[in-house]
This record gives sequence, C-alpha cells and structure tokens, in this order.
Amino acid sequence: MPASSSSTSAFVTSLIFNGIIALIFIILFINLRPKFTRVYEPRSLKDIYTIKEEERTEPAPYGYFKWVPFLLTKRHSYLIQNASVDGYFFLRYLAIILLISFLSFFVLFPILLPVNATNGRDYKGFELLSMSNVTNKNRFYAHVFLSWIWFSIIIYIIYRELYYYVVFRHALQTSPLYDGLLSSRTIILTDLNPSKNSELERIFTKANKISVAKNVKELEKLCKERKSDTQRYESALNKMIKQSMKKKLKADKNKKYHDKLYENDRRLVNDLETYVPYEKRPKHYIGSKLPSFLKMINGKKVNTVSYLNEHIPEENEQIFTKQQEYEHSREYLRTVFIQFDTQLEAQKVYQTLDYLLGRENYAKKYIGYSPEQIVWSNLNMTTRERSWKRCLATTFLVLMIIFWAIPVAVVGMISNISFLTTKIFFLEFINNLPNFLLGLITGILPSVALSILMSLVPPVIMYVGKLRGLTTLKHIDLYCHSWYFAFQVIETFIVTTGTSSASSTVTAIIDDPSQAMTLLSNNLPKASNFYISYFLLLGLTVPTGMLLQIITLVMSKIKGMLFTSTPRQKWTSYNTLATPSMGILYPTIEIIMVILISYSIIAPLVLVFSTLALFLLYLAYVYNLNFVMGFSLDSKGRNYPKGLFHIFVGIYMSEVCLIGLFVMLKSWGCVVLEAFYLGITALLHIWFKRKFIPLFDIVPLSAIYLSRGLPNYQYPNEDLGTKEVHDLRERVKQALESDETGGVLRLATDHELKVANILKTEERNPDESSPSSGENTLSESNPSSILNGGEKKIIETEHLENANGSSDIDVDNRRNNNTDLPAHDGSEVEDKDASSKTGTTFVKGDETFRKLHYEDLEGLERPVLGNQGGEKHKSTVMHNTDVGIVYTDKTAMTRELEALPENINRSFTWKQRLKNFFHPSQAYKFETMRKRLPHVFNTTIAYSNKFISQAYINPCVSDENPKIWICKDTMGVSQQQIEEANNYNLYVTDAFTSFDKKGRAQFTFNPPDFLFEGKK
Repeated sequence: MPASSSSTSAFVTSLIFNGIIALIFIILFINLRPKFTRVYEPRSLKDIYTIKEEERTEPAPYGYFKWVPFLLTKRHSYLIQNASVDGYFFLRYLAIILLISFLSFFVLFPILLPVNATNGRDYKGFELLSMSNVTNKNRFYAHVFLSWIWFSIIIYIIYRELYYYVVFRHALQTSPLYDGLLSSRTIILTDLNPSKNSELERIFTKANKISVAKNVKELEKLCKERKSDTQRYESALNKMIKQSMKKKLKADKNKKYHDKLYENDRRLVNDLETYVPYEKRPKHYIGSKLPSFLKMINGKKVNTVSYLNEHIPEENEQIFTKQQEYEHSREYLRTVFIQFDTQLEAQKVYQTLDYLLGRENYAKKYIGYSPEQIVWSNLNMTTRERSWKRCLATTFLVLMIIFWAIPVAVVGMISNISFLTTKIFFLEFINNLPNFLLGLITGILPSVALSILMSLVPPVIMYVGKLRGLTTLKHIDLYCHSWYFAFQVIETFIVTTGTSSASSTVTAIIDDPSQAMTLLSNNLPKASNFYISYFLLLGLTVPTGMLLQIITLVMSKIKGMLFTSTPRQKWTSYNTLATPSMGILYPTIEIIMVILISYSIIAPLVLVFSTLALFLLYLAYVYNLNFVMGFSLDSKGRNYPKGLFHIFVGIYMSEVCLIGLFVMLKSWGCVVLEAFYLGITALLHIWFKRKFIPLFDIVPLSAIYLSRGLPNYQYPNEDLGTKEVHDLRERVKQALESDETGGVLRLATDHELKVANILKTEERNPDESSPSSGENTLSESNPSSILNGGEKKIIETEHLENANGSSDIDVDNRRNNNTDLPAHDGSEVEDKDASSKTGTTFVKGDETFRKLHYEDLEGLERPVLGNQGGEKHKSTVMHNTDVGIVYTDKTAMTRELEALPENINRSFTWKQRLKNFFHPSQAYKFETMRKRLPHVFNTTIAYSNKFISQAYINPCVSDENPKIWICKDTMGVSQQQIEEANNYNLYVTDAFTSFDKKGRAQFTFNPPDFLFEGKK
C-alpha cells in the first residue's frame, strides 16, 4: 500500500473516530452540566466548606456554549483569583504555546508550503507539504534562514515571559497577603554544620525564632499508629450503629421481626447488645508485624471496640509524654528554620546568607515554603546521604526510560506498519484490511496506547522523588516536572519518531546501504503523520473527555453506596475537590510544544493540528481550573519558568533534526549555518538562566520599601534587582572583612538581653527598618548594622529605644507631616495575641501608588475583635482559622468588579502594545503590576502565638487527641457508645449527623476536628 494512502487513511480514520467521540462527549457535557453541579461546578456550591469564600466562583452561564465566551473574555485578575496563581500561569503557558503555534501560520506557511510543494518528488498526501518533497538543495537555505527568524521570535517570547514572571513574582511577594505570610519571612537551611547551632542567635540578631529540627521518629510512629487505630475505631462504631439502625427500620416494618428483635420488649431499645451481640461485633488482629492481610497467621484476634477503648487512651498518654519531652530533647537534626518579624528582614538575610553564615556551612537555603510543604521525614539527611540517594534515583529513572522505550518503540512501528507488511510475511494480511480498519490500526491504536503508557509514569517519579530525600512537596513536584518531561521527550518524540521513520527505511537501507542518508532524510519527515493523529486525539477526545469527566460522574453515583458509609467518609468525599499537579500538567503541554517546534520547519502542516489541539485543551483547562478543581500546592507559579526553559529543548530538537537532515542531504552550507545558530541558541539559554533563575526567590529590598509607600525608592526595572542584591552582598562582605574584633565586640541578641533582665519579653518591638536610615546611612564596618537598616545599637540604647520607640509616636501627627500617605480606610486590625500586623496596599487608580508603612498603622483605631454587636468595617471580613484570624477584602468575597482590576494592556492602543512588546520594562512595570493584582491579595492574617511557636516543628509534636465522629441514631445507641467512650477519656460525638429513611448515614455540618485553613 502506498505511503500516501496509509497517511491519508490514518488521518481520515482518526478525524472521524475522534470527532464522533468528541461530539458525543460534548453533547453529554452540555446536557448533564446543569443537572450534576457537584461534578461540573463544585467550586460554585455554598455547602462545600473546604472552599474559601474568596475562592468560590459564580456559576457559569447555562446554555450550550455561553460558558466559552464567558471564560475567554475574563480578566487576568479573575483567573489569578479563581484558578490560583499556579493555575493562572499554567493557562498562560498553554496560551503562549498556542500563540507560538498560531504565529507560524503567518511566519512559516507563506514561504515553506510553496517551497516544499513545488518542483519536488511529487509525493502524495501530507508528504507533499513536508521537507522530504524538496529535491533542489538550494531551496534548503529557505528552511535555514526561516528557522533563524522563527526561533528568534520564540526565544524573544521566552525572554519576555521570564521578565513578566519575575516582576509578577516580586509584585505578588510584596502584596499584603504574601508580605505578611509566615513562610515569606522564614528561611530554611538544610544540612547545617552542627557547630553553627550555638552561633545562630549571634549571627541572625533580627530573628524572632530559630527552630532546629529534632529527631521524633518514635513520636511519628506512635502518631501514625494512633491515627490508624482511630480510623479503625470510628469505622467499627459506625458499622455497629448502622447495623442497629438497619434492624430498627426492619423491625418498624415487620411486627414479627420486631417481637423477635426486642424479645417482646424485654430488651432495651437503646442497648447495642440488642442489635449487635458482643460476639458478632467487628474484630481485628494484633501482635503481628506482618502485613494486614497476613496478620491472621500469627496475630491475636480481638474485639475492635473493646480493645481500642483501652488502647487508644494508652497511645494518647504515650504521645503526650513524648510531646512533653520534645522541648528538652537534644537529638538535633541538620535542618534549621529561622523566622523573622518581616519579609524585609528575611530577605536581607536570605540575600547575604553566603557571607553571614559561610557557604560551606550549609547545603541549601529556601524561603517561602509553608509548614505543610515540608517533608519532615527527609530532614535528617546529610549532603553525602542525599548525594548517593540522588544517584540511585537517577539510575533507576534512566533504566526505566530505557526499558519504557520497548513498548513505545512498538507503538512507533505500528504507526507506520504499512512499510513493514511488504517485508514481514506474517503481517501481509493487514494489506487486505479495509481502509477504515487500517486507519484504526495506524492512526488511533498507537496514539491511545502511547497516552496510556505515559500516564503510568508520574506516580513512580513522585515516589522516587520522595525517596531520594527532597525536602519539600514543591521540590518533589518540580522533580516530577523535570523527569516526566524527559520521559515525554525521549519516549513520545525521540523513540516514536525514530522507530516510525526507521520502520519505513530499514529494509531499503539493507537492500542499498549507499543510499542510507538519502532514505533517512526522505522518510524522517513522514513520522509527522503519527503526530497528526496524536494531535487529533489530544485536540478532540482528550479535552471533551476532561469536560465530561465520565469516571467522576459514575463514581459520584456509586461511591456513596460502595465506598463511603461513615459521616466522615461522606463529608470527605463531598468536600474534597480534585487538585491539579503542575508537575504532571506542564509536561503534557510541553511535549506538544516540542513536537510542534521540532516539525515546524520539517513538516509545517503539523502546526495546523497542534493549534487546534492547544485551543481546545485551553478551553477544557480554563473551565476545570475555574469551576471544578481546587487549589493545588502554592508554588507561586514556579513551574512556569521551568516550562519556559523547556521550550529551548524543542528548539534544540528542531535544530538538531535540521542539521541531521542537511548532513544526510550533503547540504554543507546549510549544516554550517544551522550549527552556528545552534550555538547562539545555547548561549542565549545559558544567559537567560544566569539572569533570571537567581531572581525567582529573592525580592529586591527597594520593591518592599516602595510597596510600603516609602519615598525615594524605585523598582529596578532594567535588571530586576540583580545589581541591588550584588551591592548588598558586597557591603556585607566588606563589612565582614573589615571586622577586626574577631567577634569579641558585637550586638547583643534579644535572648541575651532577656537573660540579663534588660529587655522584657513584652517589650520586644520588631524593627521595620526606617527609610530614613536607608542605604546612605549604613555602617560599612559592621555587617549587622547593614542588615538592621543602619541602626548602631548597644545594650543601653536598644533598651531605651524599645521603651520609647516609634509605636508610641502619634500617628495622626505623622500623617499630617506626610501628605503622601493615603487616607486610612480602617480595614487593618489588631489582635493582642497576634504576631502579624499588616495593612492594605491597593489604592484607586487615580491615586499615587502608595502603601502604609506598618509602623504607621500601629496606633490607628481598629475594630474590636469578638464584638459581635459592634459595627464591622465594610471592607473586611474576619475568619477564624487554624493559624489565627484572617481579614479578607470584602470586595474579593462579594465578586465586586472593582476587586478584579483590568488587564495591564487594556488601556493601551495597538501602537502602544506593539511598541511595548519589544520593551518589557515598559509593558510590565512593577507599580502597574501590583495594582492589577486581584483584591483577594488584600487579605491579611493575624497569626496566633500558638501557631507561630509550633509552625515549623514536626506536626506530630502538636498532634492532639483524636475526635471520633459517629452517626446519631433514633434509638440512643450512639449516645450509649459516647457515654461508654467517655469512661475511657475518649472524645466521641454524634453532632450534625443522622440516618435517612433507608438507614444511610448523612452529615449536616463539619466534623468536630475540622478547622478552616489559613494561608501559611
């Protein structure tokens, strides 16, 4: 069968097959969406309590396709608030790749299609428009120079987006929410030299808490066992009560059964023994170290409830004792958490840490990682231990890639099977199949098989990432991002392309080895036929399948009957939303990017189908991220720059393929020119990494000062803070080198002042680095004075300043002396137990960009907490959470339009937009970027002292006694079990639960141990 026939039949079959499936899926989605809101719009439901009010979305317009323009016309601020920062950047990445694919129509098609199609080999089908149809070597110079132009455009887009990300990140970090987060002012050091533990307070004089991680393996094990026992205990109680309720309902309907059950009213209605005799109650095995399904071999069988009534209190006592011992434990690990009062102080230290502590004294430094992101079990690893685990993990994944190539190679050969049937006799029957079946085999089967194969990879990478010792969940996600992308490139692109083209050339090369180069150059572009079918799958079936969520829909109907029986299980099932893993989502788009860039010059027709696939995928993701999925781990869009750098891989692949094709065709001039640009690409890649990566975690001090409304500060638009950070480090370095005292004379730490009874605990006044003591007043002879804003304090004067500091200055007088400060809106709040005081940063568009300095807020009148009858300020709403009190901008919660500022370029003319495209520093100004953030970032958090003291300590140290939630019955059996559990000091409750008429448990509110989560 001719090649063109195979490619055409594969395309037609794929188009028809995927088109029909997509049509069915979209019709079902349109009709089912209004009926199953929990499946298709859970983010809009008011009774899902795990969704913060400001994260709750309004329902999308009903109608066949009204939701499409509704979402496509939304402002960036809407996406940032409703899809999360990470979701917004993922959608932006998808849109950037879509833009690149669409731009190719105007840059490449007018030249490449005529060059490829005319006066060539007269191929048929899609091969006519590919590079393999060209016979005149001089025509390849068109491909070379067009590749220069095309790749230059892509590289500039990468540069522009990296610039945008850095400015956005700095604007985000200086918003009231992120500026006040505990994670923004906490530095994490791993593998710290133990000899430095005693010097930390001396080195970091501004730190308000330094926590050295401790070994709590035994406590962790006990907490894990208690959690397992608690779940077993709760399940057993609910099972018995449910059985009792079922029998009661049956007895109410059957008089004979009623008399038998209650023995003619001689047995109590509220007694569990009436319904579930002791010998028939749930049992389990103990005393065996074997896995659960093997414990029956040598374990002891016990009554679950009776045993755990006694065992859980014993575990509570053991855990409490271990928790009390933690404070006095000296089993220090090699990880340290250093907390500061402000992000400003944390950034000063973070940016100069190499000089303050010595780079050789620690392995890694992190900032901006919240406590729930820490992988506590990986904190005690040394650099050597991490190194050999990294080697083992890398070896395992490399071997996995190698062995994974075998089934992927088979997929690649199937996509070009018509070339093999003529040489492999037992495959000849395939030639006799109808075109439809042939298209099914070569078009649909390989693409579906490849998708399934690649979907099995991410869970393995995640598990390996944790085993290799990564410190945070964010790093595990980024680790998965890198390796899954490597899998996609090697398996989906290199192996599939190689096997697809090799299967069509290997026999011809054997027959005539002298023509090997020519044959490979002619047939390599033909591998694009497989990717056309692959893009049809990704563009039609996948996005419509994502919208329909057929598995979720089915599970929503059967899960309650088969897998959830207790109130907690039902509450968890209903209130838990699926969350996206950016480390998995990005590579699925990046492989499309690699393929479309790699084939953009070789077989440009691929770009038509990649554009279709990307557009429909964007629609599916923008819907799901706004209405279906919950917020994932907050990495502040950290996957976005990694995805941008991965675009270089697509460029490299395209350049290498072009060079290889030119070598095969012996067009040496083209080889030299393309190799030259390959070198330019590599240099630009290296420069981008050196320029931008160091800026991802730092925040220029000038940006923080500017955000607080201080005069004489400007954001460094040109270099984004590189010079500023360098100058700060140099000043600290010079101060350290000029310090001739050897550390004999130094600043006293707060701890030393307290020990000397000079500074009382309640007198401590965190410094905020006054602007008047800015860069010009820094002492060059003392590194501490540089980091402390130039203050030259000794013991006596520090005590005096804390007693008569700025907090006692009349704020109204200060405001009268500074007309630049905006009027106070009363939205700031203060809690006597709070350790974070922040204020609003957003102002009206016609006002000067300004933010109140935190010191200016301390004397302002604030609402009284807990005064339910008092008048609350209209601009804030208070919430009690697990971290303290959260004050949210009311406009962000009520979906007022003013809470979602317009896009940055909304007010620009097309001429200005075109000009700004080539001037990112003008297009993305820091001040403008901050004013375009949604008002949800006006949220401020007053952390409780309890949370502050326990935040960066292993959660098992503060793990509380369990609270058991059982279902309330009408007989009183649940109350009997509560009273019995109370005798063992166990907390059991049946609040907010009941049984329906069919004896199924249901809940009416949250579990007893539920707490609304605050951002950390």
